[in-house]
Amino acid sequence: MSSQYLGSARSHAHTADRAALVRDLADRTWTDLRQRNILPTPHNFELWFIHLGGSNPILSNRLGVLLDTGMPPSPEQLFELHADCLVQEVDVDAIADGSEQLDKAAQAIVEQVAGNQAALRGYSDTLSGVAVRLEQDRTMNGLVQAVTVLTAETTRASERNRALEQQLSASVSRITKLRQTLSEAKQHATTDALTGLCNRKAFDVRLRRAIARARTDQEAMCLVLLDIDHFKRFNDTYGHRTGDLVLRLVGRVIADNVKGRDTAARYGGEEFAVILSGAELRPGAVVAGQIRAVLDGKRLTIKGAQQDHGSVTVSAGVAQFRISDGPASLIERADAALYEAKHLGRNRVCVEHQSAAHDARA
Repeated sequence: MSSQYLGSARSHAHTADRAALVRDLADRTWTDLRQRNILPTPHNFELWFIHLGGSNPILSNRLGVLLDTGMPPSPEQLFELHADCLVQEVDVDAIADGSEQLDKAAQAIVEQVAGNQAALRGYSDTLSGVAVRLEQDRTMNGLVQAVTVLTAETTRASERNRALEQQLSASVSRITKLRQTLSEAKQHATTDALTGLCNRKAFDVRLRRAIARARTDQEAMCLVLLDIDHFKRFNDTYGHRTGDLVLRLVGRVIADNVKGRDTAARYGGEEFAVILSGAELRPGAVVAGQIRAVLDGKRLTIKGAQQDHGSVTVSAGVAQFRISDGPASLIERADAALYEAKHLGRNRVCVEHQSAAHDARA
């Protein structure tokens, strides 16, 4: 039997073994969730799968603390655990590698400067020695020898300085490139490629921070959820390319109406989210209404094809932060208001719990 065949057989066997392990872990995850009476949402399944797989000790320790109470963890606790332990894992290898390279580059600079300082001390000692010798030997021969030594040492010092400048320049250039690489990795990890807005993972992090800040500073904060009306129709009728254009258009309009500390994000699919720091319910509804009105006044056309696909409309739901809120409860109320806006006929803004009475359609 050839070695190539043996290698291929081993590879297939390894793949089959790994698949069996993954299936077994998935079965254990599903069984454990069911036995603990925990809803197997995608977030919860991911938490349990990683916990049972043993790949995230921090997650397992924190989950263990929750389970030790003898009561099923609440959806709010599981949401925050997922956000804390799993959201930040995007591109962690690239960021860790970049950090290590930055550390090495910085250490190289320290060593280069330290080496030059030692050389300068040697140069200083040489000058002092020459001065002593001149005091002891003031003859022409002594002066010539002193000049010869000083010339040689000065030449070497000049060469060392030039080498140091080149090394420092190369190190600074490397650090600049590494910083750019890390910045791009962070940008990729937190930005939706299609719309340029924050992606869902970045939104989860910023919402938790906004809630913590609102609770600590006792300031108002609103969450707006927006959904493109009949988005499936654009994809089915005109194709996914047109659907992408619609998403970009909505993303651009939302970004134009969100400033300062506020955060605009693509929440998922055709749904968007806006975190309005310092805004109460009514001003939040006004911002959502402005976005709705701007979109309703635009016509979607394809350049070159002279095709008019009509206007793009959105429905929106607005909820205001309460001191007892976590991310899940705030999102739930905003989503309920969004559902109400859809139920009332779309292309409108509704606020939590008073949706019909406070219809904000312009």
